[in-house]
Amino acid sequence: QRQEADEVEILSGVFEGKTTGASIGLLIRNTDQKSKDYSAIKDLFRPAHADYTYHHKYGIRDYRGGGRSSARETAMRVAAGAIAKKYLATQGI
Repeated sequence: QRQEADEVEILSGVFEGKTTGASIGLLIRNTDQKSKDYSAIKDLFRPAHADYTYHHKYGIRDYRGGGRSSARETAMRVAAGAIAKKYLATQGI
């Protein structure tokens, strides 16, 4: 299994620790992704993965890894949630 640092880079919307009102742009780099590693299983659906669901729902069969069901996408949701949690705390929520 790959190991990723999950380090968030703030690209926009934050200056000196405060939001600016602009859209907050975040980036989590996928540093250990190798599409060719998936070629041996390109005709198989991975257990406990969204490959099967996406194939049937959207008609997409991209075996290279990544995409809407990748850990990078999930990590970004966590990063956005952390920002929301900080804001809610300022509102006493």
